[in-house]
Amino acid sequence: MVMVYTHPMVSYISNFSRAKRAIPSSAVFSTWRNAYQKIAEYNKLLKGNFSLFANDHGGKFKDEIEGFNTAAKNGTNGVKDYLKAYNERTGAGKSTFFQPIDMSQAEEQEFEKAVSGLDYDKENRSEDKAIKKEFLKYYTKNGVGPGLDQLQKARDKYRDGKADFEKKSDAVLDNIIDMIFEPKFMDKIIHSSPKEIDQKVQAFLK
Repeated sequence: MVMVYTHPMVSYISNFSRAKRAIPSSAVFSTWRNAYQKIAEYNKLLKGNFSLFANDHGGKFKDEIEGFNTAAKNGTNGVKDYLKAYNERTGAGKSTFFQPIDMSQAEEQEFEKAVSGLDYDKENRSEDKAIKKEFLKYYTKNGVGPGLDQLQKARDKYRDGKADFEKKSDAVLDNIIDMIFEPKFMDKIIHSSPKEIDQKVQAFLK
């Protein structure tokens, strides 16, 4: 098995460089964590028939990696602040999997009336989507939207779910920070050159 190792920030950048298929940032980091936690396990299962190539992209992302690592010294919030600034500067951070709610002009007009007394974050596209879904669920059946109390419940349900999701995402980031600063983990990132990998593969095939 030949495994390619890359820094979590490089995985993040690479993901959002793909215009047609960018997964959410939480998925980028959980995938990175879950994959590289298994290095020792892979090596053991394969009885040493395992090579790891550490791809630094020729130093292309040196500044971003150093920025991430510096921010990580301030914990999860440090990384989140760094990523927020990076996203604002580059336009990264938005998943292509997000599908907005399409509404007709008449539905939009009725929706605006229904939420006129609702306190919610219109700039948060996910919260806005949750409110619109709740509105349309009733409007398409009855010709009128739900009451304000039901829209408030939909908002609160979304926010509770978001808070729980963010706790889990923060736990993954916290784990990643531990990994990149843990000598025992970094000792597992034993880089092999392409030549060494090829020799090992050829020996295995014989």
